[in-house]
Amino acid sequence: MTAVRHGPAHPAHAAPAGAPVLSPVPRTVPDGPSTGRHARVGSGVPSGPLVRLRTVVPAPEPSPEPSGRLVIDSSYCRLSPHLGARKVAVSVDGLPWRFAWGRTPIDLPAGRHLVEIEVEGGRNGWGHVADAVPVAAGHTVEVFYRAPALPRLAGSLGPARQRTAGFPVCVALLALGGLAVLALLVAALVLLVG
Repeated sequence: MTAVRHGPAHPAHAAPAGAPVLSPVPRTVPDGPSTGRHARVGSGVPSGPLVRLRTVVPAPEPSPEPSGRLVIDSSYCRLSPHLGARKVAVSVDGLPWRFAWGRTPIDLPAGRHLVEIEVEGGRNGWGHVADAVPVAAGHTVEVFYRAPALPRLAGSLGPARQRTAGFPVCVALLALGGLAVLALLVAALVLLVG
């Protein structure tokens, strides 16, 4: 127990002459359960540190958010082999990803999600398509993306295998190109022989 001395200060501890005299400021004891410590006589200040006793209740564990899985199956036409060197740019609710061609699973919380897909590297977004896809908790939703055969065409996105947009036009352009090359070869052969 700490002794409290009343009376004049010891001459060795007295304030120098001309120094302001400080008066003790009474402190109050905060409300709370007792710590078992004794208070000093006269001031009511505890003789040691005052610790409030409280019960700590652990925070409940957050319940995991129900989630599902979105599987994106992406492909391109063999008439556009240059697309194989590029990646697929996928954005789900504004969050961007880059994937290789093929099947890609993405775990998402349950609900409707805005899915945007295009072939990466195109100036105007080759094959851009956007659609809302519902994902149910505990289920897998599969969507199929098919890149178009020609630039500036929209891609195809749906729950089943998709057709290639622009395929007939691409075949017609390749046939016309082939016929033009064949005509040039025949013309060159006729000029050389004749």
